[in-house]
Amino acid sequence: MQLHPTLENDCHRMGASAHGLVLLHRNASLPWFILVPDTSCLALYQLPVAQRTAVLEEWNTLAAWMHERFACARVNMAAIGNMVPQLHLHAVGRHEGDPLWPGVVWGRPLPEASWASDTIDQLRTELGAHLAISS
Repeated sequence: MQLHPTLENDCHRMGASAHGLVLLHRNASLPWFILVPDTSCLALYQLPVAQRTAVLEEWNTLAAWMHERFACARVNMAAIGNMVPQLHLHAVGRHEGDPLWPGVVWGRPLPEASWASDTIDQLRTELGAHLAISS
């Protein structure tokens, strides 16, 4: 599956699910995951019903896991696509006191922070159990 260069540069590949790729935003200021469905469609509503249903269920499973794993007050979810045309679905864990709380994260700079490689490996393992991803 070909990944848009912006997603490739901004994210760690966590693995492949049955429906596409699971990414982790490189900036560790917030838990920010991105699902990239395996499709040439540019919008969620364009997906065939069965694929859309499966992708939405996966997105929901990801959000529920994030809520528990990171003790998020909210998990903001969006499929915007204005800057990156490839269909991708954001799930961003939020909590009071995060760098952008209570404002939106879209288009706002985050403080520099990186994920440790052992943390990425641990998250990849945990995601594998919840979303059945493979490396």
